[in-house]
Amino acid sequence: MRRKLKEQTQESLADFDYTLRETSYLGVRPGDILEFTYNGSARTGLVVRSKRTGTGVFLSKRYNRLLNIILVETLSDAMFTLMVNNLYKNSTACSYHSPKILSLFLGKTNFRTFDVANVSNILTIDITKQ
Repeated sequence: MRRKLKEQTQESLADFDYTLRETSYLGVRPGDILEFTYNGSARTGLVVRSKRTGTGVFLSKRYNRLLNIILVETLSDAMFTLMVNNLYKNSTACSYHSPKILSLFLGKTNFRTFDVANVSNILTIDITKQ
């Protein structure tokens, strides 16, 4: 079965050459753009690190593995392009504590932590920058 991105994500990526790669939460790094299913709902986001983790995945105080994501579904096409050009695969800039990533690009309200026990069908979007 060939997996496809949801239509909104495809439209955001229309100006880029990209490939899709299936992975697990163990294979993601800060700066990766993912599309995944969480409790039956498709989500698209940018993996970010925080003070608890350098990889984007950490163990909570309740012993749940959590994945740090900033959702990019609500970004305009111009902001999505700006994110790809400045944050994609940039693990230094992709930090929850970086004011640039939160206020300038994506906004604090889009930050989420997802329990990896409820995350499935993870696709990494590999973009060829021009």
